Amino acid sequence: MDRLSWQKSSIRLLAVFNAILLGISWVMMIQAYPRLPQLIPYWLNLAGQSVLRAPKSLFFFIYPAAQTLFLVVFWLVGNIWVRKREAVEGVAPGVSGAEKSKRQEDNRGLFGPASAEDKKPGGQGEVGANSGQPAAAEPAFTYPVGKPAASFEKRELSPELQAALTNLKKELVLLLMIFFNLIFIHIQRSLIWLAHGLSAGVNKFYFFSLIIIILLLIPYYRFRRSLL
Repeated sequence: MDRLSWQKSSIRLLAVFNAILLGISWVMMIQAYPRLPQLIPYWLNLAGQSVLRAPKSLFFFIYPAAQTLFLVVFWLVGNIWVRKREAVEGVAPGVSGAEKSKRQEDNRGLFGPASAEDKKPGGQGEVGANSGQPAAAEPAFTYPVGKPAASFEKRELSPELQAALTNLKKELVLLLMIFFNLIFIHIQRSLIWLAHGLSAGVNKFYFFSLIIIILLLIPYYRFRRSLL
């Protein structure tokens, strides 16, 4: 199986996992709702806030609804980034190696020391001292006008590499969605358990571990991209 086929299989698998997790969220809330007590929590103590309790109502389903809406918006916004074509900087093909070397020499900054001819007795450097003629005013020292060492241009990636990068971006978006699904499911499960008195609320270690994993997916993407 080549790289593109493997990436497409991975994308399908990640999409299936996301659909399963979203389905679990809705099924869990629908099954739990009839068994909930009349007074249920609607908000947890994520950052030291007091637990918000209110009479049971269909407002309880705002969490899976918000989860669904969030995932749809995240996927649509992510697709804008996925479809964005990228280019790389490269040396213009018309610039030869000799021309690049010459331009680098031109960019070295200051002029070199005076030539040996200028330092000889009777040369231009001693006109004023030996001939009695007034010395000519020395020209103001100037910096050379440098040229860029090489011309650069934006070049598009090859079709195969562009397809591999697009698939990698899709993988990242779907991976992020999986961990966001897990966060929503954990909050909903914590609400159900808290309503029945089975837990004190969110497992903060698990909750913040998911957030850290989401942040680590950024360097993971950059590493995978460097391997393309």
